[in-house]
Amino acid sequence: MVLESEIASFPMCRQISTTVLISEDPFVAAFVRTLLHRHGYEVVNAAAERGLDLIETGELQTDLVITNTPQVFLPVADRVHLLYLAAMPDPSLIARFPSARALRKPFSNGELVEAVQSLAVVR
Repeated sequence: MVLESEIASFPMCRQISTTVLISEDPFVAAFVRTLLHRHGYEVVNAAAERGLDLIETGELQTDLVITNTPQVFLPVADRVHLLYLAAMPDPSLIARFPSARALRKPFSNGELVEAVQSLAVVR
């Protein structure tokens, strides 16, 4: 697991794949972080607005944003792949993202990993 406080020390090209996990629910965030870490992904947790700031300023080079608030990331829609997690996903919220998927809660471990693999891009 990578903490937000450690981001500044990363060489920008070090990660093979970075996933930014943005979630209002700490239980979902912990579950997703643990599962993806076991599958070899670097995971950064941040509140949605902070995650957007990190991406916009270039402090974090990310391949994938996982969030339940996709509308926050519209300013960087052309720069990130997005996985939208929701019990009742609204497809209109991700329509402006060229590379996005919605995953309906509850989902299985396999469904989450497959969705991440289909969206994540190796640098």
